[in-house]
Amino acid sequence: MEYRMKTEVDVHDVDYNGIARASSILKYMQSAAQSQLTESGMSYDNLKNNNRAFILSRLKLEILKPLKAHTPISAITYPCESRGFSFLRCYAIECDGEVVARAISVWALVDTTNRSLVKVRDFDLGLPTLPQNGLTVGATKMPSTLVDIGGYGVHYGDVDQNRHMNNTRYPDMYSNFLPLHGKMIRSITINYSNEAQIGEKLRVQRAEENGYFYFRTVRGDGRTNSEAQIELCDI
Repeated sequence: MEYRMKTEVDVHDVDYNGIARASSILKYMQSAAQSQLTESGMSYDNLKNNNRAFILSRLKLEILKPLKAHTPISAITYPCESRGFSFLRCYAIECDGEVVARAISVWALVDTTNRSLVKVRDFDLGLPTLPQNGLTVGATKMPSTLVDIGGYGVHYGDVDQNRHMNNTRYPDMYSNFLPLHGKMIRSITINYSNEAQIGEKLRVQRAEENGYFYFRTVRGDGRTNSEAQIELCDI
């Protein structure tokens, strides 16, 4: 009942430590999810033509083992039982039969004609659901010690066809402000608040408390773009 897509870690998806970036792992997971939706008749274009769009609101990713270039993997995904306005989906990356990464995401479905939210009960996804994979994701409690540490310009390489920063690119943005030499992201939780458009300059705030790095990115109009909690570990 879960959807599987076989691939391998692309050599262009590894960082200077020689392991797959968190953003790359998210890309493999979401590519599998998009393939499942497309095969079930819910491609991006089909949803758009029916005035519907899925918007990611929250995500949690755990990376259990580092992945090197050319490693064969299976990207796994499936929708979970959902209610209200929150559509839940789980993911995993398998290597030689072992789960080496897993994630859960919460999506909202938007009626693009009036920007209203669509309830789960009013939209038939048409796919079987499975239990959650043991992960939960909620709002991240941000510390009061956040300070400005720089800015980030949203450019061509960050955005998708919506001209907004793609959700898989956010770990790369935070990684620009992390001490990753000899280390990897062990877990990352992201709350997406307001989309960042191409050409926009974000203000980046960071704090470090209790073994975690916290980030908040702020748009030029003062609205929060994203908030994140990140745990690092040695490779």
